[in-house]
This record gives sequence, structure tokens and C-alpha cells, in this order.
Amino acid sequence: MTQNTLIVSNWKMNLNFIQAKNLVTNLKNIEYNKKKISNVICPQFLLLPILNKLLEESDFVLGAQDFHFEFSGAYTGDTSVELVKDYNCKYSIIGHSERRILHNESNSMIKKKVRLCLDNFIIPILCVGESIEQRKKNIYKNFITKQLTECIEGIKCEKLVVAYEPIWSIGTGIVPTVGDIIEISELIFSFLKKKKIEKFKILYGGSVNSTNFYEINSIDKINGALIGGASLKIDEMEKILTSC
Repeated sequence: MTQNTLIVSNWKMNLNFIQAKNLVTNLKNIEYNKKKISNVICPQFLLLPILNKLLEESDFVLGAQDFHFEFSGAYTGDTSVELVKDYNCKYSIIGHSERRILHNESNSMIKKKVRLCLDNFIIPILCVGESIEQRKKNIYKNFITKQLTECIEGIKCEKLVVAYEPIWSIGTGIVPTVGDIIEISELIFSFLKKKKIEKFKILYGGSVNSTNFYEINSIDKINGALIGGASLKIDEMEKILTSC
């Protein structure tokens, strides 16, 4: 692979302050090839202040799991991109399937978040992926192309990360075949090239662990992984980081 591997740890709604501090301390002690790997940790919002301090002068950077599609306003319980930026988040996950499904996020909302990311010098990690029903009906490629089109059409993206996360693989332990991942990564690659986006990475996300990471990361158009449950386990992360 010509690009550095990007490892994005999506902690989701897990870990308290003590657990997060212990995990980060252990992660910083792992010896791996830092020239080949870029590490992003995406914790719960209330963990951002403490992790911002803990990650100073380390090779890990912070990312957000989400933020509201408006810059500010009367949106009780939501978090703004401005606050995300204040805590030095260099990346933000956008359009994760759990947000799309559980919070009814549409492509138009996600497009607004992509734009807010870029306007605030945050690299968006745009998630796309199909359901098992769409795959069985053989409409998955059209569906993913539609997601990409509606989420970034008309936006000038100098830097972008796209994560392919098949909905049927997230948290299930079921991983697509290498052929399946190759097919979609090439589709995404061709789409982004046609849009003349110069700097982009393609990640795979969905039941990634130390057993399957190396094979997935060896795929030509894949530049890393969006990791969920395995990112909470220090032994898993050590195996993943040292396999690159």
C-alpha cells in the first residue's frame, strides 16, 4: 500500500473516565511502526477533555463520533462542531449506520455535517454501507453510490475518508468476503476519482478484529479500518497495530 494505514477506534457509548484513561495509557505504551500508522480515537463526548490532555505529545489524535448538522442553536442534548473543534478533534465519524438507523439521519443531514467538517478543518469519515436485504436484491452498489452522491455532491473535499461498513456486519461477527470488500472499495475509489478528490482514504468497518485485520488491510484500495468492539481491548489493539 502506498498510503499510511489509518486506524480509527470507535469506542461508541463505552468506557468511563478511569477505563478510558487506563486504555489510553496502555495504548501509548505499545511499540509499533508509527511511520506507517495514523491512529484516531473517537470516544464519547464527555471523554474528550481528559483525552485531549492525555494524548498530548503522543501519536494518537482525537476524533468525534458525531455532531449536530447545524453550527449552533436550540438543539437540546446535541453537540456542535465548534465544541468538537475546541477539543482538537482532527476527524469526525459522519453518517454511521447506527446514527442513520437509530436517529433517522438522512443523506441531506449527513451532507450538512460533511460541509461543517470541512469548513472547520476536520476530516470527515463518511460511512456508507448496505443492508442484507439490499445485498440479496443486488441493489447494494446502486445504494452505496446514491449515499456517496447525496452526501458529498457539490462539496469541494480536499481531504475525505470513506468507511465501507456493511450494516449486516456491524457487531455481528460476520465479515464480508475479501471479494466483497474489493468490489465495494473499487466502487468507492472510482467514484472519488471521478469527483476529483485528491486526498482520500478508504476504510473497512464491520466486525474488524486482530484475526481478520491483516487480510482486510492488505486489500489494494483499503487504507485502514474503522474498529468498534475490538478497539476497547488492549490485547486486540496491540495485535492490530503491530501487524502493520
